[in-house]
Amino acid sequence: MNTALAYAISASIVGFGLWILVAGLTSSAPVLWACVALIPVAIGLLSAFGPH
Repeated sequence: MNTALAYAISASIVGFGLWILVAGLTSSAPVLWACVALIPVAIGLLSAFGPH
């Protein structure tokens, strides 16, 4: 159960980063928001597949 919760939290963090990316593409500075979106995506992927 703890593992499933950990993966759900990681997936939520990645989803938040993807939401920033999609929302940022419609803004006036899409490259900036794409760079900002990489931070939560990287953190979510690292927490899901990184060392435990």
